[in-house]
Amino acid sequence: MSAIGLVVAIALPIMLVLFGLVIAGRRQQAEYQKRAQARAIKTAAEDLLEALEFLIMVDNFKEVQLVVLERVAYFYQRYRESLPKKDAAAADEFHSEQYQQKIEAGNSVRKVLKSDREIRYAKQQFSRVLKALGPMVKQKQISETAMMEYRRYLRMTLLEREVDTYTAQGDVAAKRSDVVTATNYYKAAKKLLIEFDLQYPEKNDRIRDLTQRAAALYNGETKVGDTLSQELSKESAKDESNQFGIPSDPNAGDKKKF
Repeated sequence: MSAIGLVVAIALPIMLVLFGLVIAGRRQQAEYQKRAQARAIKTAAEDLLEALEFLIMVDNFKEVQLVVLERVAYFYQRYRESLPKKDAAAADEFHSEQYQQKIEAGNSVRKVLKSDREIRYAKQQFSRVLKALGPMVKQKQISETAMMEYRRYLRMTLLEREVDTYTAQGDVAAKRSDVVTATNYYKAAKKLLIEFDLQYPEKNDRIRDLTQRAAALYNGETKVGDTLSQELSKESAKDESNQFGIPSDPNAGDKKKF
């Protein structure tokens, strides 16, 4: 064997091994990128599902909830499709039937939130739902008219929950003769109504009612509606009686895995 032949005989297997390593490395890199993309999609699905669960708890507009559920299912489908084939086969499927049943059941909803912290949490969840509607128009899952209607409804629902919560907190403070705290809560509710930029039929009546509640405090009277304060007390009692490891903080705990 010539020197050239010997070099080729030695170099060729080495080159083939190196070529195989390059191909394997590229394949692993591609799979890593697919997994990273899939994880991002799954996170978006989990976040929107968390928002939907909260929405079901505080409102009962089935149409918009079913639309959001459809979007969640779409995200989970994309998640599975984005995974490498060997991972996709082992990935759990998302079953939307239980959520659809919960939506269709139309259980009673909470009219007040438990705390200022939960108000912030509500804003975050409603914001996620509102942001999910725009892409659905582009993908022709809903019409632009429907999107505008849903956005308006959701913004007004969030406003009502905030105003009702501050009013209830003011009523509770008024019942214990804490004039300063009650006044501040009524002012906060009134400010929300005044600054709200959509037409709101009950706006003037609610502002007038809050003004009267605040004025009554300084006249040694109380103008308190029992319904909202009782609702707040009931939610607070649930929070205090939670002794079984269920986090009271809505931000606590792991998200559901599917």
